[in-house]
Amino acid sequence: MTAISHVYNYTVRCPQVKDPAHPTSWRNHIELNRSCEIALDRITKWHGHSGNRLFEHDGYVVRECEQEQAYFAMQNSRLNDDKHALVTFKVFMDNKTKDVSVQEIMEHVIEDYKSRLSKL
Repeated sequence: MTAISHVYNYTVRCPQVKDPAHPTSWRNHIELNRSCEIALDRITKWHGHSGNRLFEHDGYVVRECEQEQAYFAMQNSRLNDDKHALVTFKVFMDNKTKDVSVQEIMEHVIEDYKSRLSKL
Protein backbone atom coordinates (compact mmCIF):
# COMPACT_ATOMS: atom_id res chain seq x y z
CA MET A 1 0.00 0.00 0.00
CA THR A 2 1.25 3.47 -0.83
CA ALA A 3 0.57 6.75 0.90
CA ILE A 4 0.78 10.38 -0.11
CA SER A 5 3.28 11.54 2.44
CA HIS A 6 4.24 14.93 0.98
CA VAL A 7 1.97 17.55 -0.57
CA TYR A 8 3.17 20.71 -2.30
CA ASN A 9 0.96 23.43 -3.79
CA TYR A 10 2.62 26.18 -5.78
CA THR A 11 0.72 29.36 -6.63
CA VAL A 12 2.28 32.13 -8.70
CA ARG A 13 0.52 35.48 -9.00
CA CYS A 14 1.93 37.68 -11.70
CA PRO A 15 1.97 41.25 -10.43
CA GLN A 16 -0.77 43.46 -11.82
CA VAL A 17 0.81 46.75 -10.81
CA LYS A 18 4.17 47.84 -12.14
CA ASP A 19 5.89 50.31 -9.80
CA PRO A 20 9.23 51.63 -11.10
CA ALA A 21 10.23 52.58 -7.55
CA HIS A 22 9.71 48.99 -6.39
CA PRO A 23 10.41 46.55 -9.21
CA THR A 24 8.29 43.44 -8.94
CA SER A 25 8.43 40.13 -10.70
CA TRP A 26 6.52 36.88 -10.62
CA ARG A 27 9.49 35.51 -8.67
CA ASN A 28 8.37 37.72 -5.74
CA HIS A 29 4.90 36.18 -5.89
CA ILE A 30 5.55 32.44 -5.54
CA GLU A 31 3.56 30.88 -2.73
CA LEU A 32 4.20 27.35 -1.51
CA ASN A 33 2.00 25.54 0.96
CA ARG A 34 1.52 21.95 2.02
CA SER A 35 -2.26 21.87 2.46
CA CYS A 36 -3.97 18.62 1.49
CA GLU A 37 -7.29 20.50 1.30
CA ILE A 38 -5.96 22.87 -1.36
CA ALA A 39 -4.52 19.98 -3.37
CA LEU A 40 -7.78 18.02 -3.22
CA ASP A 41 -9.80 21.11 -4.11
CA ARG A 42 -7.60 21.78 -7.14
CA ILE A 43 -7.68 18.18 -8.32
CA THR A 44 -11.47 18.04 -7.98
CA LYS A 45 -11.93 21.35 -9.81
CA TRP A 46 -9.50 20.50 -12.60
CA HIS A 47 -10.93 17.02 -13.07
CA GLY A 48 -14.24 18.54 -14.15
CA HIS A 49 -12.60 21.25 -16.27
CA SER A 50 -9.48 19.81 -17.79
CA GLY A 51 -8.59 22.98 -19.71
CA ASN A 52 -6.63 23.25 -22.91
CA ARG A 53 -3.21 21.63 -23.15
CA LEU A 54 -0.61 24.38 -23.57
CA PHE A 55 2.74 22.55 -23.39
CA GLU A 56 4.63 19.79 -21.61
CA HIS A 57 7.83 20.16 -19.60
CA ASP A 58 9.64 17.13 -18.18
CA GLY A 59 6.46 15.07 -18.11
CA TYR A 60 4.34 17.82 -16.53
CA VAL A 61 1.42 18.76 -18.76
CA VAL A 62 0.54 22.43 -18.38
CA ARG A 63 -3.04 23.41 -19.20
CA GLU A 64 -4.82 26.72 -19.61
CA CYS A 65 -7.98 27.15 -17.52
CA GLU A 66 -11.19 27.75 -19.40
CA GLN A 67 -12.93 29.84 -16.72
CA GLU A 68 -10.10 32.15 -15.62
CA GLN A 69 -6.77 33.54 -16.76
CA ALA A 70 -4.72 30.85 -15.09
CA TYR A 71 -2.56 27.85 -15.93
CA PHE A 72 -2.18 24.64 -13.98
CA ALA A 73 -0.39 21.32 -13.72
CA MET A 74 -0.29 18.48 -11.23
CA GLN A 75 1.85 15.41 -10.77
CA ASN A 76 2.69 12.69 -8.32
CA SER A 77 6.17 11.40 -7.62
CA ARG A 78 7.15 8.06 -6.12
CA LEU A 79 9.50 8.32 -3.17
CA ASN A 80 11.54 5.77 -1.25
CA ASP A 81 9.80 3.41 1.17
CA ASP A 82 6.60 3.18 -0.87
CA LYS A 83 5.52 6.80 -0.35
CA HIS A 84 4.37 9.44 -2.80
CA ALA A 85 4.51 13.19 -3.17
CA LEU A 86 1.67 15.12 -4.77
CA VAL A 87 2.24 18.54 -6.31
CA THR A 88 -0.11 21.09 -7.85
CA PHE A 89 0.93 24.23 -9.72
CA LYS A 90 -1.29 27.22 -10.49
CA VAL A 91 -0.20 30.41 -12.24
CA PHE A 92 -2.52 33.43 -12.29
CA MET A 93 -2.15 35.86 -15.18
CA ASP A 94 -3.91 39.04 -16.24
CA ASN A 95 -4.05 41.25 -19.33
CA LYS A 96 -1.22 43.42 -18.04
CA THR A 97 1.31 40.59 -17.84
CA LYS A 98 1.56 39.67 -21.51
CA ASP A 99 5.36 39.97 -21.36
CA VAL A 100 5.56 37.15 -18.82
CA SER A 101 6.29 33.64 -20.07
CA VAL A 102 4.06 30.99 -18.53
CA GLN A 103 6.56 28.38 -19.69
CA GLU A 104 9.44 30.13 -17.89
CA ILE A 105 7.40 30.30 -14.67
CA MET A 106 6.38 26.65 -14.85
CA GLU A 107 9.91 25.49 -15.60
CA HIS A 108 11.14 27.43 -12.56
CA VAL A 109 8.60 26.01 -10.09
CA ILE A 110 8.97 22.47 -11.48
CA GLU A 111 12.72 22.67 -10.95
CA ASP A 112 12.14 24.00 -7.43
CA TYR A 113 9.85 21.05 -6.71
CA LYS A 114 12.41 18.57 -8.07
CA SER A 115 15.05 20.17 -5.88
CA ARG A 116 12.87 19.74 -2.80
CA LEU A 117 12.22 16.08 -3.64
CA SER A 118 15.92 15.41 -4.07
CA LYS A 119 16.48 16.50 -0.45
CA LEU A 120 13.94 14.05 1.00
